[in-house]
Amino acid sequence: MSDLPTIAVVCAVIKQQEKYFIAQRSARMKMPLKWEFPGGKVENGETNVQAIVRELKEELDIDIDVIEEHPYYLHNYPNFILKLTPLEAIIKGGNLTLKEHANYKWVAPEDFINYDFSEGDINIVKAICKRDRGNAA
Repeated sequence: MSDLPTIAVVCAVIKQQEKYFIAQRSARMKMPLKWEFPGGKVENGETNVQAIVRELKEELDIDIDVIEEHPYYLHNYPNFILKLTPLEAIIKGGNLTLKEHANYKWVAPEDFINYDFSEGDINIVKAICKRDRGNAA
């Protein structure tokens, strides 16, 4: 059993026209310039859905509807354990503005290999690639 703290985080998996929304962390953020599915920490008393809706409004000024919550992934970092829950969502409004991130892209799964994802997001990348390949067959 680990003595490391576990941090609950949510991320949005947003797909439009066979491409996924990814965001690049800014140079001043932890894990600078890594790509990720955007999201953030779940605050005390929040559900995962409430957290992802709040985080995307705060960080990107977009409004989303959550379609499905997927099982979480655990990733061990040196100083903490990340409990990352992906939530599939659609953008329903807002004006996309990068408030914390350096960049964003809409990327097809076969092009994920060209992006340096944060370690915690790698399992989500793999799951999307596996699922989308399965749907194409």
